[in-house]
Amino acid sequence: MADTIDKNSQERVDETPCNILLVDDNPQNLRLLIAILSMRGYKVRPAPSGAIALESALSTPPDIILLDIMMPEMDGYEVCQKLKENELTSSVPVIFISAMDAVADKVKAFEMGAVDYITKPFQAEEILARVNTHLSLRRTQRLLEEEIERRKASEEILKVISMKYQKMATQDYLTGVSNRRYFMERAEEELSRANRYTHPLTFMMMDIDHFKRINDTYGHQAGDQILKNVANICVDTLRVHDLFGRIGGEEFSAMLPETTLNEALVVAERIRKAIEDAEWEIDGKKVCCTLSIGMSQLNDNSETLDNLMKKADEALYLAKSSGRNCIK
Repeated sequence: MADTIDKNSQERVDETPCNILLVDDNPQNLRLLIAILSMRGYKVRPAPSGAIALESALSTPPDIILLDIMMPEMDGYEVCQKLKENELTSSVPVIFISAMDAVADKVKAFEMGAVDYITKPFQAEEILARVNTHLSLRRTQRLLEEEIERRKASEEILKVISMKYQKMATQDYLTGVSNRRYFMERAEEELSRANRYTHPLTFMMMDIDHFKRINDTYGHQAGDQILKNVANICVDTLRVHDLFGRIGGEEFSAMLPETTLNEALVVAERIRKAIEDAEWEIDGKKVCCTLSIGMSQLNDNSETLDNLMKKADEALYLAKSSGRNCIK
Protein backbone atom coordinates (compact mmCIF):
# COMPACT_ATOMS: atom_id res chain seq x y z
CA MET A 1 0.00 0.00 0.00
CA ALA A 2 1.17 3.55 -0.69
CA ASP A 3 3.40 5.04 2.00
CA THR A 4 1.65 8.42 1.98
CA ILE A 5 -0.39 10.53 4.39
CA ASP A 6 -4.03 11.05 3.46
CA LYS A 7 -4.53 14.46 1.80
CA ASN A 8 -7.63 15.25 3.84
CA SER A 9 -5.68 14.56 7.04
CA GLN A 10 -2.97 16.97 5.86
CA GLU A 11 -5.55 19.70 5.22
CA ARG A 12 -7.20 19.16 8.61
CA VAL A 13 -3.91 19.63 10.45
CA ASP A 14 -2.75 22.60 8.34
CA GLU A 15 -6.03 24.48 8.90
CA THR A 16 -5.47 24.53 12.66
CA PRO A 17 -3.51 27.65 13.75
CA CYS A 18 -0.31 26.83 15.63
CA ASN A 19 -0.58 27.62 19.33
CA ILE A 20 2.64 28.63 21.11
CA LEU A 21 3.06 29.03 24.88
CA LEU A 22 5.79 31.52 25.92
CA VAL A 23 7.12 31.20 29.47
CA ASP A 24 9.38 33.96 30.79
CA ASP A 25 9.23 36.16 33.91
CA ASN A 26 10.81 39.05 31.98
CA PRO A 27 8.04 41.21 30.39
CA GLN A 28 10.49 42.62 27.82
CA ASN A 29 11.42 39.13 26.61
CA LEU A 30 7.76 38.19 26.37
CA ARG A 31 6.90 41.28 24.33
CA LEU A 32 9.81 40.67 21.96
CA LEU A 33 8.95 36.98 21.41
CA ILE A 34 5.25 37.79 20.96
CA ALA A 35 6.14 40.36 18.30
CA ILE A 36 8.48 37.96 16.47
CA LEU A 37 6.06 35.03 16.44
CA SER A 38 2.82 36.97 15.87
CA MET A 39 4.23 38.43 12.65
CA ARG A 40 4.35 34.87 11.27
CA GLY A 41 0.70 34.26 12.17
CA TYR A 42 1.26 32.08 15.20
CA LYS A 43 -1.25 32.21 18.05
CA VAL A 44 0.85 33.17 21.08
CA ARG A 45 -0.01 32.78 24.78
CA PRO A 46 2.35 34.41 27.32
CA ALA A 47 2.93 33.03 30.82
CA PRO A 48 5.02 35.10 33.27
CA SER A 49 5.68 32.24 35.71
CA GLY A 50 6.07 28.47 35.87
CA ALA A 51 2.84 27.98 37.80
CA ILE A 52 0.80 29.98 35.30
CA ALA A 53 2.49 28.12 32.44
CA LEU A 54 1.51 24.72 33.87
CA GLU A 55 -2.08 25.83 34.42
CA SER A 56 -2.32 27.20 30.88
CA ALA A 57 -0.68 24.16 29.26
CA LEU A 58 -2.91 21.67 31.10
CA SER A 59 -6.04 23.71 30.36
CA THR A 60 -5.30 23.95 26.62
CA PRO A 61 -2.20 22.03 25.53
CA PRO A 62 -0.16 24.15 23.08
CA ASP A 63 1.59 22.93 19.95
CA ILE A 64 4.99 24.01 21.30
CA ILE A 65 6.42 25.67 24.41
CA LEU A 66 9.28 28.21 24.57
CA LEU A 67 10.55 28.06 28.14
CA ASP A 68 12.98 30.22 30.13
CA ILE A 69 15.11 28.51 32.82
CA MET A 70 15.87 31.18 35.43
CA MET A 71 12.50 32.03 37.00
CA PRO A 72 11.50 32.58 40.65
CA GLU A 73 9.61 29.96 42.68
CA MET A 74 9.67 27.35 39.90
CA ASP A 75 12.50 27.25 37.34
CA GLY A 76 12.21 26.03 33.77
CA TYR A 77 13.69 22.59 34.52
CA GLU A 78 10.94 21.87 37.06
CA VAL A 79 8.25 23.17 34.71
CA CYS A 80 9.54 20.91 31.90
CA GLN A 81 9.67 17.89 34.21
CA LYS A 82 6.06 18.41 35.32
CA LEU A 83 4.94 18.83 31.70
CA LYS A 84 6.64 15.58 30.67
CA GLU A 85 5.10 13.72 33.63
CA ASN A 86 1.56 14.66 32.60
CA GLU A 87 -0.08 12.65 29.84
CA LEU A 88 -1.84 15.73 28.46
CA THR A 89 1.42 17.59 27.82
CA SER A 90 4.10 14.90 27.69
CA SER A 91 4.34 14.99 23.88
CA VAL A 92 4.37 18.80 23.54
CA PRO A 93 7.85 19.85 22.31
CA VAL A 94 9.71 22.19 24.68
CA ILE A 95 12.45 24.58 23.51
CA PHE A 96 14.53 26.15 26.26
CA ILE A 97 15.56 29.79 25.76
CA SER A 98 18.16 30.85 28.30
CA ALA A 99 21.21 33.03 28.89
CA MET A 100 22.84 30.02 30.57
CA ASP A 101 25.44 28.71 28.08
CA ALA A 102 27.28 26.01 30.04
CA VAL A 103 27.39 22.47 28.63
CA ALA A 104 25.95 21.11 31.89
CA ASP A 105 22.91 23.41 31.59
CA LYS A 106 22.24 22.24 28.03
CA VAL A 107 22.68 18.59 28.92
CA LYS A 108 20.26 18.96 31.83
CA ALA A 109 17.72 20.60 29.52
CA PHE A 110 17.82 17.65 27.12
CA GLU A 111 17.64 15.22 30.04
CA MET A 112 14.45 16.96 31.19
CA GLY A 113 12.92 16.20 27.78
CA ALA A 114 13.57 19.37 25.78
CA VAL A 115 13.85 19.07 21.99
CA ASP A 116 16.10 22.13 21.53
CA TYR A 117 18.05 24.84 23.36
CA ILE A 118 18.47 28.45 22.24
CA THR A 119 20.95 30.75 23.97
CA LYS A 120 20.12 34.38 24.78
CA PRO A 121 20.59 36.87 23.27
CA PHE A 122 18.75 35.26 20.39
CA GLN A 123 18.00 36.37 16.84
CA ALA A 124 14.50 36.48 15.36
CA GLU A 125 15.59 34.27 12.44
CA GLU A 126 16.87 31.60 14.81
CA ILE A 127 13.67 31.59 16.88
CA LEU A 128 11.48 31.29 13.78
CA ALA A 129 13.67 28.60 12.17
CA ARG A 130 13.75 26.41 15.29
CA VAL A 131 10.03 26.86 16.02
CA ASN A 132 9.14 26.04 12.41
CA THR A 133 11.30 22.89 12.47
CA HIS A 134 9.73 21.49 15.61
CA LEU A 135 6.20 22.50 14.62
CA SER A 136 6.74 20.59 11.37
CA LEU A 137 7.86 17.55 13.34
CA ARG A 138 4.88 17.95 15.66
CA ARG A 139 2.57 18.21 12.64
CA THR A 140 4.10 15.06 11.17
CA GLN A 141 3.61 13.27 14.46
CA ARG A 142 -0.06 14.24 14.54
CA LEU A 143 -0.50 13.10 10.96
CA LEU A 144 1.01 9.76 11.86
CA GLU A 145 -1.30 9.46 14.86
CA GLU A 146 -4.28 10.18 12.60
CA GLU A 147 -3.05 7.59 10.15
CA ILE A 148 -2.77 4.96 12.86
CA GLU A 149 -6.35 5.62 13.98
CA ARG A 150 -7.70 5.68 10.42
CA ARG A 151 -5.97 2.53 9.20
CA LYS A 152 -5.41 0.55 12.38
CA ALA A 153 -7.07 -2.47 10.76
CA SER A 154 -4.27 -2.68 8.20
CA GLU A 155 -1.25 -4.61 9.45
CA GLU A 156 0.92 -3.39 6.60
CA ILE A 157 0.21 0.30 7.27
CA LEU A 158 0.73 -0.15 11.00
CA LYS A 159 4.16 -1.61 10.27
CA VAL A 160 5.13 1.40 8.15
CA ILE A 161 3.91 3.85 10.78
CA SER A 162 5.75 1.97 13.50
CA MET A 163 9.00 2.24 11.54
CA LYS A 164 8.51 5.98 11.13
CA TYR A 165 7.90 6.41 14.84
CA GLN A 166 10.97 4.37 15.67
CA LYS A 167 13.09 6.54 13.40
CA MET A 168 11.77 9.72 15.00
CA ALA A 169 12.38 8.29 18.47
CA THR A 170 15.98 7.22 17.87
CA GLN A 171 17.40 9.76 15.42
CA ASP A 172 18.46 13.36 15.94
CA TYR A 173 16.08 15.47 13.85
CA LEU A 174 18.84 17.57 12.27
CA THR A 175 21.85 15.32 11.67
CA GLY A 176 20.18 11.93 11.35
CA VAL A 177 22.59 10.31 13.84
CA SER A 178 21.46 8.73 17.12
CA ASN A 179 19.76 11.15 19.49
CA ARG A 180 20.84 11.45 23.10
CA ARG A 181 18.30 8.99 24.54
CA TYR A 182 18.98 6.23 22.02
CA PHE A 183 22.76 6.72 22.24
CA MET A 184 22.68 6.42 26.01
CA GLU A 185 20.60 3.23 25.85
CA ARG A 186 23.00 1.61 23.38
CA ALA A 187 26.04 2.85 25.32
CA GLU A 188 24.74 1.22 28.51
CA GLU A 189 24.38 -2.08 26.62
CA GLU A 190 27.92 -1.90 25.22
CA LEU A 191 29.37 -0.96 28.60
CA SER A 192 27.59 -3.88 30.26
CA ARG A 193 29.01 -6.24 27.62
CA ALA A 194 32.53 -4.87 28.04
CA ASN A 195 32.32 -5.15 31.83
CA ARG A 196 31.00 -8.70 31.62
CA TYR A 197 33.78 -9.96 29.37
CA THR A 198 36.52 -7.52 30.54
CA HIS A 199 36.96 -6.17 27.03
CA PRO A 200 38.54 -2.75 26.30
CA LEU A 201 36.26 0.20 25.55
CA THR A 202 36.85 3.92 24.93
CA PHE A 203 34.46 6.86 25.21
CA MET A 204 34.73 10.19 23.35
CA MET A 205 33.13 13.59 23.97
CA MET A 206 33.38 15.98 21.00
CA ASP A 207 32.48 19.67 20.81
CA ILE A 208 32.60 22.04 17.83
CA ASP A 209 34.88 24.96 18.70
CA HIS A 210 33.42 28.49 18.78
CA PHE A 211 30.09 27.24 17.41
CA LYS A 212 28.24 30.35 18.60
CA ARG A 213 30.68 32.45 16.59
CA ILE A 214 29.83 30.40 13.48
CA ASN A 215 26.11 31.04 14.04
CA ASP A 216 26.67 34.75 14.67
CA THR A 217 28.96 35.15 11.64
CA TYR A 218 27.27 33.00 9.00
CA GLY A 219 23.75 32.51 10.33
CA HIS A 220 21.99 29.61 11.99
CA GLN A 221 21.23 27.80 8.74
CA ALA A 222 24.99 27.63 8.14
CA GLY A 223 25.42 26.43 11.73
CA ASP A 224 22.91 23.64 11.13
CA GLN A 225 24.77 22.61 7.97
CA ILE A 226 28.06 22.54 9.89
CA LEU A 227 26.47 20.20 12.45
CA LYS A 228 25.38 17.88 9.62
CA ASN A 229 28.82 17.99 7.97
CA VAL A 230 30.68 17.27 11.19
CA ALA A 231 28.33 14.39 11.98
CA ASN A 232 28.87 12.92 8.49
CA ILE A 233 32.67 13.05 8.87
CA CYS A 234 32.47 11.29 12.24
CA VAL A 235 30.14 8.58 10.90
CA ASP A 236 32.37 8.01 7.86
CA THR A 237 35.49 7.73 10.04
CA LEU A 238 34.10 5.51 12.80
CA ARG A 239 33.54 1.78 12.32
CA VAL A 240 30.11 0.27 11.69
CA HIS A 241 29.86 -1.18 15.20
CA ASP A 242 31.01 2.02 16.95
CA LEU A 243 28.27 4.10 18.60
CA PHE A 244 27.85 7.74 17.68
CA GLY A 245 25.23 10.33 18.57
CA ARG A 246 24.40 13.98 19.11
CA ILE A 247 23.91 14.55 22.82
CA GLY A 248 23.57 18.33 22.92
CA GLY A 249 23.53 21.46 20.78
CA GLU A 250 27.04 21.20 19.26
CA GLU A 251 28.17 18.18 21.26
CA PHE A 252 28.61 14.64 19.96
CA SER A 253 29.66 11.42 21.70
CA ALA A 254 31.15 8.16 20.48
CA MET A 255 31.74 4.82 22.14
CA LEU A 256 34.30 2.46 20.62
CA PRO A 257 33.90 -1.15 21.78
CA GLU A 258 36.88 -3.53 21.72
CA THR A 259 39.15 -0.48 21.48
CA THR A 260 41.97 0.65 23.78
CA LEU A 261 42.65 4.30 24.44
CA ASN A 262 45.75 4.28 22.20
CA GLU A 263 43.80 2.67 19.35
CA ALA A 264 40.98 5.17 19.78
CA LEU A 265 43.45 8.07 19.69
CA VAL A 266 44.26 7.15 16.09
CA VAL A 267 40.56 7.32 15.18
CA ALA A 268 40.05 10.56 17.10
CA GLU A 269 42.99 12.20 15.33
CA ARG A 270 41.58 11.16 11.93
CA ILE A 271 38.27 12.82 12.86
CA ARG A 272 39.93 15.97 14.21
CA LYS A 273 42.22 16.33 11.17
CA ALA A 274 39.43 15.66 8.65
CA ILE A 275 37.29 18.39 10.19
CA GLU A 276 40.22 20.82 10.44
CA ASP A 277 40.99 20.29 6.73
CA ALA A 278 37.40 20.48 5.54
CA GLU A 279 36.04 23.64 3.95
CA TRP A 280 32.39 23.92 2.94
CA GLU A 281 30.67 26.41 0.69
CA ILE A 282 27.39 27.47 2.33
CA ASP A 283 25.27 30.17 0.66
CA GLY A 284 28.29 31.27 -1.34
CA LYS A 285 30.58 31.58 1.70
CA LYS A 286 33.56 29.42 2.65
CA VAL A 287 32.95 28.01 6.13
CA CYS A 288 35.21 25.81 8.23
CA CYS A 289 35.49 24.72 11.86
CA THR A 290 37.56 22.68 14.31
CA LEU A 291 36.73 20.07 16.92
CA SER A 292 37.92 19.48 20.49
CA ILE A 293 37.82 15.90 21.79
CA GLY A 294 37.98 14.47 25.31
CA MET A 295 38.49 10.73 25.84
CA SER A 296 38.27 8.18 28.64
CA GLN A 297 38.74 4.42 28.79
CA LEU A 298 37.16 1.58 30.73
CA ASN A 299 39.50 0.76 33.61
CA ASP A 300 37.70 -2.00 35.51
CA ASN A 301 34.50 -4.01 35.39
CA SER A 302 32.71 -1.77 37.91
CA GLU A 303 32.92 1.39 35.78
CA THR A 304 29.63 3.20 35.16
CA LEU A 305 28.59 5.13 32.06
CA ASP A 306 28.22 8.32 34.13
CA ASN A 307 31.81 7.96 35.32
CA LEU A 308 33.12 7.35 31.79
CA MET A 309 31.26 10.41 30.52
CA LYS A 310 32.45 12.54 33.42
CA LYS A 311 36.08 11.64 32.75
CA ALA A 312 35.68 12.31 29.02
CA ASP A 313 33.93 15.61 29.76
CA GLU A 314 36.79 16.66 32.04
CA ALA A 315 39.24 15.79 29.27
CA LEU A 316 37.13 17.81 26.81
CA TYR A 317 37.24 20.79 29.17
CA LEU A 318 41.03 20.42 29.27
CA ALA A 319 41.14 20.34 25.46
CA LYS A 320 39.07 23.53 25.33
CA SER A 321 41.24 25.30 27.90
CA SER A 322 44.40 24.16 26.08
CA GLY A 323 43.54 26.10 22.95
CA ARG A 324 40.88 23.88 21.31
CA ASN A 325 41.28 21.78 18.13
CA CYS A 326 43.05 19.06 20.10
CA ILE A 327 42.54 15.75 21.88
CA LYS A 328 42.96 15.14 25.59
